[in-house]
Amino acid sequence: MTLKTKIQTNPRTSHRRIITSRALKMYNHSDTIASLATGPGGTIAVIRISGRNAFDISSKILKPDNALKEPKNGVSYLLKVVDENNQIIDRAIVIAYINPKSFTGEDMVEIFCHNSPYIVKKIIELLTKNGARQAIRGEFSFRAFINGKMDLSQAEGLNELIKAETEKQHRIAINQANGKLSRKIDLIKDSIINLLSEIEVRIDDNYEEMENIDISNYLENIESTMNDIKKLVKSYEKANFIKNGIKIAIVGSPNSGKSSLLNRILGYERAITSEIPGTTRDTIEAVTHIGGIKAIFTDTAGIRANSNDKIEIEGMERTKNAIRTSDIIIYLEDVSKPQSDDDKLAVDMINKNIKKGAKLIKTYSKSDLEKTKQEKDFLYTSSKTGENLDKLLSTISNTEENVIDSAYDEIITSQRQKQCLENSLKELIKAREILSDSNYEIVAEHLRMSLNHLEDITGKTTSDDILKNIFKNFCVGK
Repeated sequence: MTLKTKIQTNPRTSHRRIITSRALKMYNHSDTIASLATGPGGTIAVIRISGRNAFDISSKILKPDNALKEPKNGVSYLLKVVDENNQIIDRAIVIAYINPKSFTGEDMVEIFCHNSPYIVKKIIELLTKNGARQAIRGEFSFRAFINGKMDLSQAEGLNELIKAETEKQHRIAINQANGKLSRKIDLIKDSIINLLSEIEVRIDDNYEEMENIDISNYLENIESTMNDIKKLVKSYEKANFIKNGIKIAIVGSPNSGKSSLLNRILGYERAITSEIPGTTRDTIEAVTHIGGIKAIFTDTAGIRANSNDKIEIEGMERTKNAIRTSDIIIYLEDVSKPQSDDDKLAVDMINKNIKKGAKLIKTYSKSDLEKTKQEKDFLYTSSKTGENLDKLLSTISNTEENVIDSAYDEIITSQRQKQCLENSLKELIKAREILSDSNYEIVAEHLRMSLNHLEDITGKTTSDDILKNIFKNFCVGK
């Protein structure tokens, strides 16, 4: 059974969270919690402590022990960390944050110590012995959420920010973490609230006159709001593209230079190269970044006409699948040799299997050798000299930009957000249809339901199961 709560306050101004007892049981926010907030590697580790007793508990392992008695917010102190026998464990920088001016909205301490596994383990042991509890996944961010320091979409943005691998992933995540999506949702909500308020006033005061109202302005308002929601729903495709990366298949006949091209783009030897045709008999994947986007390259098995080799035939079937699932196909043909039956079969295979909307880049390889053919729509490249590889990468980058041309506008990043928007849109569609029948009380109810779905995005109406699913994907210490 899924429990759900709703905040009965003005949706324009309220930032308070009401969470069910079941959700609070998942994260007991009355405890003081502690955890390592940084990952492995590096010379400095950060241990975070948050809760009503954060200063008292931390003071028990610090010298001088009165340093946090009346701390200044955000000021750093150089202190000794000591064990129960007053033996020095480390010298550390300690910063105290006084509620509500902290990440969690609670009293909070951060200990910057040396990143020795022993030191980190020992400090956390000392903190737990003195009354702190080891934090679980996402617990610090959950506390920030329930204390109004961030809404649910900002929490999701923060998690995406931590996982960001590329520049564009980072840009989208930082915008969401800083509330750009939340502000857009608030504008959409304001539009619905204005319409709902007007309809409810008229219902209460002039119900008998409602039939004579010109509904054109109402319809225009609903249509405009629906268009705003549709744009956000569509933005999920862009976010998915940026998050998962662009798939690029290199396709051609045996020994056309596919593996050499892949290795040249990557800057290291990922695929085995040989003068013997058919060296690559299976698909090989490798990941790099082009123009701030993750690019997933697939070096495919060479296409050979009239092959009876079972392994080679299976390899060509996998090549077909790579063509079907890729966003960009680089067709590679050896410019030093006349077009062969293998080349013709490769072209035919691409034409039959390329998906709608995918980009085909026709490329000649081995341009450092004597050329036997010329085609205006082919790009001449050489993996040996690097000729025109910058143009090839630029073509790939331009294709990416066409897909994500407005990626830095408001954009949604999760299936959950998309589902909330689609549910809100369905209610607006119902409201628009019923509006023509002058059944304004039902129209008002659908508008309220549309608002509820939008509030699910920012967490003002909150499902416990959704809360659990979101915060369990965070790292411990976040």
